[in-house]
Amino acid sequence: MTRKETELRRTLASLAGNLLWCWKPWYESFLNSIDPEHFERWENPVKLVRELSDRRLKQLAADGDFREALSTTLARVELELADARERCPQELRERTIAYFSAEFGIHVSLPIYSGGLGILSGDHIKSAHDLGLPFVGVGLFYRQGYFIQRIDARGRQDAEMTLVDVDDLPLELVKDDKGRALEVSVELPERDVWLQVWECRVGNSRLLLLDSDTERNAPEDRSLTWQLYGGDRDTRMAQEIILGIGGVRILRALDIAPDVWHMNEGHSAFLAVERVVGLLKQGLEFDEAVEAVAANTVFTTHTPVPAGNEAFMLPRLHRYFHPYCDRNSVDFYRLLEMGTLKDKTGYKEFSLTALALRLSRFANGVSQLHGEVSRNMWYHLWHQVPIAETPIGHVTNGIHTASWVGDDFRELFESRVGPDWEQKLLDPPAWEVLREVDDAEIWRRHQKLKEAMVEEIRPNVTQRLAGQGTVLDRILGRLDPRALYICFARRFATYKRATLIFDDFDRLDRILNNASHPVCLVFAGKAHPADVPGQQLISRLHEISQMERFHGRVVLLDGYSIRLARSLVQGADVWLNNPRRPLEASGTSGQKVCPNAGLNFSVLDGWWVEGYNGGNGWRIGRDFDYGDDRIQDYYDVRSLYLTLEDEIVPMYFDRDERQVPREWVSRMKESLVTLTARFSTARMVNDYVEGYYIPAVVKGLEAREAEWKAVRQLIDYKHSLLDYWYHMTDTFVNARRDNESVGIEAGVYLGLLNPEDVKVELFMRTGERIRTVEFDLDGPADEDGVWRYKLDYRDREIRRSELKVRVLPRHEYLDHEMEMGICYWFHQKIE
Repeated sequence: MTRKETELRRTLASLAGNLLWCWKPWYESFLNSIDPEHFERWENPVKLVRELSDRRLKQLAADGDFREALSTTLARVELELADARERCPQELRERTIAYFSAEFGIHVSLPIYSGGLGILSGDHIKSAHDLGLPFVGVGLFYRQGYFIQRIDARGRQDAEMTLVDVDDLPLELVKDDKGRALEVSVELPERDVWLQVWECRVGNSRLLLLDSDTERNAPEDRSLTWQLYGGDRDTRMAQEIILGIGGVRILRALDIAPDVWHMNEGHSAFLAVERVVGLLKQGLEFDEAVEAVAANTVFTTHTPVPAGNEAFMLPRLHRYFHPYCDRNSVDFYRLLEMGTLKDKTGYKEFSLTALALRLSRFANGVSQLHGEVSRNMWYHLWHQVPIAETPIGHVTNGIHTASWVGDDFRELFESRVGPDWEQKLLDPPAWEVLREVDDAEIWRRHQKLKEAMVEEIRPNVTQRLAGQGTVLDRILGRLDPRALYICFARRFATYKRATLIFDDFDRLDRILNNASHPVCLVFAGKAHPADVPGQQLISRLHEISQMERFHGRVVLLDGYSIRLARSLVQGADVWLNNPRRPLEASGTSGQKVCPNAGLNFSVLDGWWVEGYNGGNGWRIGRDFDYGDDRIQDYYDVRSLYLTLEDEIVPMYFDRDERQVPREWVSRMKESLVTLTARFSTARMVNDYVEGYYIPAVVKGLEAREAEWKAVRQLIDYKHSLLDYWYHMTDTFVNARRDNESVGIEAGVYLGLLNPEDVKVELFMRTGERIRTVEFDLDGPADEDGVWRYKLDYRDREIRRSELKVRVLPRHEYLDHEMEMGICYWFHQKIE
């Protein structure tokens, strides 16, 4: 091999190693040109370049057109990376955001994801590049990844584990300045476990993956990071220590000092503990270290049910963390109280969600409704604060649009919205131009994607049902792209109610098997290997798909992956989503059909509560809780059937003279215009930037100034406030109230507190709406130590509002006036 050829292989390997290619078509097109056959087969340019034959390499080196294309691609990559950096907000330049997540779903060639959480993390890190953020992701390297799914001829899910070859992955081992693998250790019971780290490039974003499979570890410890969500409770504890504590130590070893720490779900909560320990070693007291860590920590919770939040029994926490605390001179019981909760029976456990909430000042759910659910779940951590004011906000999830849109609609966006359509995802009005597109063009583009989806479904069904002869022929013969395709693809958890639509077989038979209006239901997804009820759902779907009347009308696919998901979200006419409300925190799968002109048919849960406007899809059921699962199932399935029979199916098959369903296309356009930009990760990550990252940078810098002066002042304030808070009492309220105004005089005994330490305000609740107005101090305290406050306020809603007077803490360094969880309510009501 000549020097020229060796250099070419090195250059191609470098290009293949940056996952920017997986959402930039021009980049992917060049990599495909290296060896189209193997690119199509493997979808893995790293493996393609590694196994490229010397003969093919020689051909490429001698091909002038290829060399020119290589030069163009290299220049274009450099320009893309430079342009992205220029998009970084000024407030975040020279800063670093560290984003910790248990899984990252970026591309099928890097199988370290299981489902929604991982796909969201992958989309987040891609949009971090797009927006120019200085972003470092931290996760674990799972050599066996999640399982490969196979569904056998009897409908049983088989979980196939395979060990990936790291040489085929877009990863580089991180080395120290002496050229050796960079390693750090974490403490587990009676031993240390060593960790190496692999780096993946995602545009300008960095992804660091911790790996315990190193020769310095015992065999049982080398496998700790092999499987995603595998093993027993000890494996789970070890993985979360590796992610949280090991992740912080790796960043230190790389001399990376994040200005923002983002914990994506509670799996990484131990990172905050390690940061507290680091500050204790710098001389801070425990409470000071907690405040300093919380000041620039963001926590995102994804789980709307208590049972889904990670928790450990206290003896297990003692076994893992008592030695850790002893080694680092930390009071173990201070740590214990940060995460210990009681359930309804009084049983105590250590909750990583509670720990994360107590060690962060910026917390959010992943949709507006989920924010409300989270406040209801966790309000007891702020015991005197109204549920609605619990300091947990929301940032509604989105999707990385460029990763999920089909080529046909990407071309449409480029021609109509503009070549810079990805940047215009932050400008929703720019998408109104899509209303002007000819109906036939929208219809043609979507039909082309649906035809490709059906061609993807055929070999999947053929392989899964191999040997079934005439049954298979009948099924394949009924897979017609002209039918209405309704897809349901997601994790098979019981609350998602995958089999709800099969409540009435005869009624469904009439819907699906109308000869002039055929309908096909397509199901795909995995159930966790330990989730027996979820696997039973798969078996039940298999049984139904094997019923003669549902041959080719109910289709179950196996091998669910990013690739299959892309095909389904691009080709689906309707995306079906019917979880039990409000158990779907966000549900991003339905967002992925929007840029492909698919329509959502969903329960009003998660993101759809915000997205549905009556004309961009359909809803199932009502927007309230029924109070009983059986009642909800009863009404939801009847709503589902009625909407299918009376609206969806007739509208789809009502065609004009060009065979275009104009009313249907009108909804497609409405979905494209109102949902594509709004539910993108461009908007989502920008929401984090403006509402969380920039404020966290400011608070973090403020905390560090003058040797933690602000932190120490805040701790002194909190201690003194708590010492005297419960001496406070209200003494009088004189109020006059009419239809549109209220005038109030109020007296409060503050004891040894000063008026500067608190604020007195009027609390007004009108239905779900809450407003507050601060009182003015009216002179000095009287001889009894009572301070007088007054307020005159006008508002048209006064007559319909519940009015109360309350006292809250006030300090310039408080991140949120409710963060201490204390709120003094005057006893006297305002009638």
